[in-house]
Amino acid sequence: MQVRQLFGLVILLLSSSLTVGRKVLDVKKRPTTKVIELLQDMQTQVESDGKADEKIYDKFSCWCTQNKKEKSEAIKTSERSVKVLQARVEELLSKSQTLKTESEKLEDELAAKRASLDKSAALRKQQLKEYVSDKQRLTGDIGSVEAGIAQFGTDETATGFLQKQNVAALQTNLRKLLEQQSSRISHMDRENIEAFLQEPTTGAGAIVGTLTGIKDSMSDDLKQLEEQEATHKKDSEALTLAINNEIKASNTQLDNKVMEKADADEEHAHKKLSIKETKDTLASDKEFLADVEKRCADTDSQWEERSKTRADELEAISKAIATLNADEAHDTFSKSFGKSFVQVSGTSGQERRELAAETLEKAGKKDARLLALAQQAKIDGFTKVKKAMDDMVAALKKEQKNEVDQKEYCVKSLQTNKVQTEDKTGAKDRLVAKEGTLGASLSELEDEVSSLNGEVAELKKQLTIASQNREAENKEFQKVVPEQREARRLLKQALEVLGKFYNKQESLVEVHAHSGNETEDAPAGFKDYQSNSKSFGVMSMIQQLIADSKTIEVEAAREEASAQKAYEAFAKDTSGSVEKKEAALAEKRGEKANLEKTKVQTRQSKEGVESELDNLGQTKAQLHDSCDRLLSNFEARQAARSDEIDSVAKAKAILSG
Repeated sequence: MQVRQLFGLVILLLSSSLTVGRKVLDVKKRPTTKVIELLQDMQTQVESDGKADEKIYDKFSCWCTQNKKEKSEAIKTSERSVKVLQARVEELLSKSQTLKTESEKLEDELAAKRASLDKSAALRKQQLKEYVSDKQRLTGDIGSVEAGIAQFGTDETATGFLQKQNVAALQTNLRKLLEQQSSRISHMDRENIEAFLQEPTTGAGAIVGTLTGIKDSMSDDLKQLEEQEATHKKDSEALTLAINNEIKASNTQLDNKVMEKADADEEHAHKKLSIKETKDTLASDKEFLADVEKRCADTDSQWEERSKTRADELEAISKAIATLNADEAHDTFSKSFGKSFVQVSGTSGQERRELAAETLEKAGKKDARLLALAQQAKIDGFTKVKKAMDDMVAALKKEQKNEVDQKEYCVKSLQTNKVQTEDKTGAKDRLVAKEGTLGASLSELEDEVSSLNGEVAELKKQLTIASQNREAENKEFQKVVPEQREARRLLKQALEVLGKFYNKQESLVEVHAHSGNETEDAPAGFKDYQSNSKSFGVMSMIQQLIADSKTIEVEAAREEASAQKAYEAFAKDTSGSVEKKEAALAEKRGEKANLEKTKVQTRQSKEGVESELDNLGQTKAQLHDSCDRLLSNFEARQAARSDEIDSVAKAKAILSG
């Protein structure tokens, strides 16, 4: 504040009152005394205000230092976190791709192993089919040979026996045997059989021996066939077990790979989200730091300016006090002022014997044991024969009961196997359907993830383009303003130069020739000096150019502000869309990971059901192998055995009289 201004203040103060009660000052004091006291109060107030400003500035400086340090460290930490997260995201992406490739390779290996298992099962099925067929054929042939031997009876009674039997039927059986077992009959045996066929009363013993040899040969073949079947079964089971173990191990590996990939994808999605959140925090921290720096810089500037101004003010007050304390000032104000008033306001029998024997022989056509009993009836005593009959009946009844029990077991087991197979087949079908549905859902999710990735990439691309365009526009604007200002400066300079000359007066001073006593022979004087007639138009044009330049600058500033506002709105909307789509993307990836886990569990359940179905199939084959012949001949066998029991009972009744 300048001294001259203070004098004006002094005059104003001398005409006002500084007390609430408008207390009148003592007129005997010198007139400048109160003014000096007021200036001294002002000086004290300015110094007090300076100290208050200094405390505020120190507090604000401490705030600035603390926030700059904290935000700078937070920014560095966020930048390091973003780098670590980005490296982890790339690592997880690479891991996911590697696991996907390894899973696909394992699936191909599993398909090959399952194909090998199917091939092994088909081979085993064919072997079992051939075994059952060969066993049935050999068993039937052995039965036929045994029946033929039984027709001859014992060697001691063979000739007598044949006289009582149907020779034609026996000859028919022997001819069939020659045809079917030609490879098992020697040349000599063939001649014996052919001789017997021509004369049935001779050579019966030799024929029995030949038939026994054929039976033994076929029994050996049957035993060998059974041993071969046992070997095939054992080898097949071992191979199936080995392949199943490999499949189980591969499935375990595949499940682990799928689960590991799902975990990697889930973590990848979370890390991506963390990167976004960290970047948002980083941007916020940078914005805050920039604001702190700006505010602190402004405060520093204000402090410097205020300190300088206050120093100037104190200097001026000091000078004013010094001036007013001069004796001359006291004298002057004493004379100029009279009284002065200053006011101051203040929140999961023999016949019977023969008749009994005949009865038994008739029934013994189907059971060799009855033929043996018939011979015993002809030879042994009644008591011994009756006991043998009783034993045979007991044995036959036991066989009868055993067959009934076996039939019940077979029927029940086959029915249980059928029900369980149907249940497991239904369960498998449901699991297959579920696996297919899950696969379709996964495919749909993959498409959605791919689509969202594309949308996010496109939005980011558009945001980048908009940012580049905005930057280019702003760069152009930054050129326009200084160019227009420079143009105006030059125009104003030119206008100023012209103005200095043409604006001195409305017209230039006219210079005239001398008058008076000039002689008539003197030359004519200067014409009147006039301003250039184009000067006004030129200066007006320059002024218009200056106005146009100003208009261009104002319009450019308005367009720049409008473009910046539009860009900020677009950037905000686009960033919001990107954020929502990335959140949706993270959610979709989480759903995909859960579906992949469910699919693995479904496939494991399906494979468990398939294993149970395989076991049920093997059990069914074993049941058919042991039950089919029994079930298909059950009624005939039961009826035949009942007839045998009746025949023994009749024979015993005959012997008993």
